[in-house]
Amino acid sequence: MKVDSKKHKVLNELARRIRTARRASRLSQSELGRGIGVSDKSVSSYEKGRSIPPFEKLRKIAKSTNRPVSYFTQENETDAEVTTKLLSIERELAEVKKLLKNSKK
Repeated sequence: MKVDSKKHKVLNELARRIRTARRASRLSQSELGRGIGVSDKSVSSYEKGRSIPPFEKLRKIAKSTNRPVSYFTQENETDAEVTTKLLSIERELAEVKKLLKNSKK
């Protein structure tokens, strides 16, 4: 009984994180679905915890929402949020470096 309860809790947390990431990225379920190669109904199913996306789809969700895969897989939400912020900073830094390099030409 406890195993099912823990599995249910993990599934609900994954569903919540997928929904939160999609909304924060200002994507509709249809847009995310097109981006990862599934229907909006599949995205809805992931977000309601009725099904679990295969790992490859989870990687595509992460890429589409600018989140690291660990955001969806880490148990500790604080660690996942820190990882997400670090990834964002790294992307911004890479963009600044690119702009600086182009301005020197």
